[in-house]
Amino acid sequence: MKRVGCITVFTACLCVACASPPDAATDGAGTARTPAGQALTPQAAMDMIAIGRSRKADVSSALGTAVVVPFDSGYEVWVYRWAGADRTPRAATELVVLFAPSGVATKARIRPGLAPVD
Repeated sequence: MKRVGCITVFTACLCVACASPPDAATDGAGTARTPAGQALTPQAAMDMIAIGRSRKADVSSALGTAVVVPFDSGYEVWVYRWAGADRTPRAATELVVLFAPSGVATKARIRPGLAPVD
């Protein structure tokens, strides 16, 4: 019975996290900004990353704090989001950066948000 309760709580937390607007983080994580605090477009943010040369500190300094997804292998995915037209996670545009265990950016891509559902 205790296990069922833990699974229920975990599922509820996951649903709340997935349903939150992209800019819901109170610490600003995942919002790309210049060191001066100015907002960046997704393409401008991606242009600041040099694949094979930019390190985590470089990207963090240039774009701010990301939403970080670490993996046991040592790789990390950093995500920056821009709210879509209907302010849902589905409509958000994302810049996704993959860091190797060495801390160097190995891939980056922009995932455009999906159109609002009617």
